[in-house]
Amino acid sequence: MKKNLNSFIIIFLSLGLIVIGFKYIESQSARKELQSTIDNSFRQQLGSVLGSFSMEVNDYTYRSMISTVSNVSAMSELTSYGRINDNLDISLNYLYISLREEKSKDLVLLRADQLREIFHLLVQDPSSQEATDKIIEITKEVFFENTQE
Repeated sequence: MKKNLNSFIIIFLSLGLIVIGFKYIESQSARKELQSTIDNSFRQQLGSVLGSFSMEVNDYTYRSMISTVSNVSAMSELTSYGRINDNLDISLNYLYISLREEKSKDLVLLRADQLREIFHLLVQDPSSQEATDKIIEITKEVFFENTQE
């Protein structure tokens, strides 16, 4: 009787481990699918930013620009690209701040052609260190160095 009980417990525990293993594999697959969806959505948002920098700037397009940069900045932390390039979320947040602030808005907009090229590069490679370095450089010049005046 004791052997049957021990055998039953071993079989029960083994089945439990097998079920847990399958659930783990299933959750990893779902995680990868979710990460892929987030990354694809981020790339689409980068395309929207690129489009907003390609329009003639007026009050409406300027608000659209701020909105798309804000969206892509918030989303960047969730992407796998942010793990590859630590400066991705920082650079996009700096750009959002620079666009939002009245004192640097015009200086940023004067560099719209440069930003369009940078976002074209980011659409092709969202983890581009070169692109994020250029965004940080622009924002430092137009906002952070401009605030000390």
